[in-house]
Amino acid sequence: MDTMRISGVSTGAEILVQCNSLSSLVARRFADNGRWKTRMFPARSRNWRPSLKKRFPLVVKSISSEPKEKVVDAVIDSEQEVMNPFAPDAASVASSIKYHAEFTPLFSPEKFELPKAFFATAQSVRDALIMNWNATYEYYNRVNVKQAYYLSMEFLQGRALSNAVGNLGLNSAYGDALKRLGFDLESVASQEPDPALGNGGLGRLASCFLDSMATLNYPAWGYGLRYKYGLFKQRITKDGQEEAAEDWLELSNPWEIVRNDVSYPIKFYGKVVFGSDGKKRWIGGEDIVAVAYDVPIPGYKTKTTINLRLWSTKAPSEDFDLSSYNSGKHTEAAEALFNAEKICYVLYPGDESREGKTLRLKQQYTLCSASLQDIVTRFETRSGGNVNWEEFPEKVAVQMNDTHPTLCIPELMRILMDLKGLSWEDAWKITQRTVAYTNHTVLPEALEKWSLELMEKLLPRHVEIIEKIDEELVRTIVYEYGTADHDLLKEKLKAMRILENVELPSAFADVIVKPEILPVIAKDTIDELEDAQTGVNKEQEEDKTAVEEEEVIPEPTVKPPGMVRMANLAVVGGHAVNGVAEIHSEIVKQDVFNDFVQLWPEKFQNKTNGVTPRRWIRFCNPYLSDIITKWIGTEDWVLHTEKLAELRKFADNEDLQSEWRAAKKKNKLKVVSLIKERTGYTVSPDAMFDIQIKRIHEYKRQLLNILGIVYRYKKMKELSASEREKAFVPRVCIFGGKAFATYVQAKRIVKFITDVASTINHDPEIGDLLKVIFVPDYNVSVAELLIPASELSQHISTAGMEASGTSNMKFSMNGCVLIGTLDGANVEIREEVGEENFFLFGAKADEIVKLRKERAEGKFVPDPTFEEVKKFVRSGVFGSNTYDELIGSLEGNEGFGRADYFLVGKDFPSYIECQEKVDEAYRDQKRWTRMSILNTAGSFKFSSDRTIHEYAKDIWNIKQVELP
Repeated sequence: MDTMRISGVSTGAEILVQCNSLSSLVARRFADNGRWKTRMFPARSRNWRPSLKKRFPLVVKSISSEPKEKVVDAVIDSEQEVMNPFAPDAASVASSIKYHAEFTPLFSPEKFELPKAFFATAQSVRDALIMNWNATYEYYNRVNVKQAYYLSMEFLQGRALSNAVGNLGLNSAYGDALKRLGFDLESVASQEPDPALGNGGLGRLASCFLDSMATLNYPAWGYGLRYKYGLFKQRITKDGQEEAAEDWLELSNPWEIVRNDVSYPIKFYGKVVFGSDGKKRWIGGEDIVAVAYDVPIPGYKTKTTINLRLWSTKAPSEDFDLSSYNSGKHTEAAEALFNAEKICYVLYPGDESREGKTLRLKQQYTLCSASLQDIVTRFETRSGGNVNWEEFPEKVAVQMNDTHPTLCIPELMRILMDLKGLSWEDAWKITQRTVAYTNHTVLPEALEKWSLELMEKLLPRHVEIIEKIDEELVRTIVYEYGTADHDLLKEKLKAMRILENVELPSAFADVIVKPEILPVIAKDTIDELEDAQTGVNKEQEEDKTAVEEEEVIPEPTVKPPGMVRMANLAVVGGHAVNGVAEIHSEIVKQDVFNDFVQLWPEKFQNKTNGVTPRRWIRFCNPYLSDIITKWIGTEDWVLHTEKLAELRKFADNEDLQSEWRAAKKKNKLKVVSLIKERTGYTVSPDAMFDIQIKRIHEYKRQLLNILGIVYRYKKMKELSASEREKAFVPRVCIFGGKAFATYVQAKRIVKFITDVASTINHDPEIGDLLKVIFVPDYNVSVAELLIPASELSQHISTAGMEASGTSNMKFSMNGCVLIGTLDGANVEIREEVGEENFFLFGAKADEIVKLRKERAEGKFVPDPTFEEVKKFVRSGVFGSNTYDELIGSLEGNEGFGRADYFLVGKDFPSYIECQEKVDEAYRDQKRWTRMSILNTAGSFKFSSDRTIHEYAKDIWNIKQVELP
């Protein structure tokens, strides 16, 4: 065996790794009377030999407060040959797959069935990714470019096999290879479980961004947590939604590579002390370890392959109490291990209890601390022996996806000050220039606040830093607004401070105390007041005894708990704040953070979201993609979506319309099979497919949708068979989405939808004229089937409450017509596809406050159609449940869970009227197909490629770096 040196990033001696310099040996197996034979042959390729003279990071050193041994370093010899395990043809691909089935086994050798075929195929693809991956980071580190680091609690990736093969341009090679082995690529790809690393649009957006970063050759990296059990697996029973743990890691994940040499200490609790050098040190407490798991993210038709680094948590083996275990205290013995590992068990653990809140805060800090320790270490390594911390923001951009990673700000300050020795002033300048914040919500409950008391216990050093940042903010506010107008100053401090319900810092304790102004009173008036007071005093003397006996003790006032407002911290600590749609960014500026906008207007900007056209049309909708390529005359639209606009000139072409409808029908037939498999219901592919798939939430108004369906059903039942067939277009109304496990009202909505479905779907009078389907356990793979088949999609949130939405973009891109409010990205989609190709209804965002005020004052008069549908629901037609809690939330004028906060009743008549227009348009299939084509043609703006270009230019200041 020859010796090949593989580079690392840590300082010190070299690691030597044994590597076979001979050709790769790949096993071919042939079945012979139930037995397997093996023939060995070389599979060597000289077509890919990257320059590997420089060092690139595979291992890193710790930057914790406690020193660790230095990890040895190594370099790769540029003269050593780097071998591609296969050339991209069917024969060598098949050999590679067989090689992994034999030599990277996860299953017994006797059988070669679909699950084994998937893992072998994935490992084969990973070989190609790893070579591009290593070459990418070798080059980035050689040229020492500025890199962006995207931190998110969610990355909702979807299956990786089809996406990776497609991005590498190896569909034909893998398809043919698997046919030789007795499989087809689609069946093999379907064996892959969806990674349970996210829940909704936040995670899906993050994954789209990674795809675009790689495709556009931007030097970037994603950071997240490796959740063992995900959010939950959704089951639909007669009682509604039930939750079970996800099992996506049950058979392991073939795409990830554990980096046992990349780990960082994470501390909780403890105390802060001064060291002998006069600097603060955070000591004691609970210590765990975060270990890196890397997942390659390939770009489309480029060598660039970037990294998603996920952290998993554990405790050192020495924390296992062997003495307690042997004495029979088994649970106690493993307590430290469990406490560490559970941090990465579940996405968004229930936080109703203090324990749940503590676990969530631990998750957020783990993501921030491990990622920043890694980022800082990488910066130091690339700097060699000459680290200049002023250059840190010139080499590093950190993007916080929502408020979850906001602890990045005090954590980076802690690292720079406590571990690297920088002053407060220098650390603060570096932090502000490095970090940026994306806001994803205007909902108050989603603008996170943490208990100050909890954070003081769990992260004592960070609270000290946050208090100092808050004090500096108070100083800035006082300086900006002065002390003359006490009411204004008090208002600004209340709105803008990071610490809520906390006394002002001692240096500013008196700034909002109003001086007492005594009125000037004439002498005659004073005499009159004195006479009057004399009379009062006599009366008081007479009743003194009675007053003393009836003395009332005032009730003590309860002081509200101190809170840390994470969104305010994110705004103060970052150099940029962006919304994710034009209307959302305006709401952010005019409402949510208006006080900060007045102080720092230059910080705020818009970055309308986008979705990757690779996964969300090219790969998930090949029928439509082929048609687009044929009519445009090029496949360049996959990278340059503005070319989709060329479809507009063919929108009325009968041949295109015929092909367009045929593609839609093929996709609908796939969904018919999915529905039968998942629910047992049979639906007609000739009906309109009307789809709403998104997280179940009151503001997203699945309740409005299902009440509209109930109204439709009621009107159908009032007609004869012939009348209803003339009056209504056949529809299949499809729902999908998860209600958070502790969100009771959302779970009631799920139960109501499934009850309505059970009644309507078993009504023989209605038949195929109306079906209601709730697809259980909605995820990316389900979306990849439903979206291409959709004809109408509902994006009907209360105006002003949806930040952007990204599923609306995916639907439009796939030729689906939208019905929706002027909310989020709906506004921009409608502008791009044309007002006549979007079904609009409902109140506007600037009307919502007034409408809620009128409701509170008892001025709202519900429409008769709304009262009619509520009465019908309560009649028992959908079972014995009267749905009092659900329907009751739409009634009354005030009170928690009452008064129709999301304006379902207000928008109901407008919604019903709009749905009648949908039926009318669908009856004219030529018109409908034209609308569908124009939706795809107008969707080009909503590529995540455009969004990432804007982030790179306006916020991160990074450049595209194409590998040589």
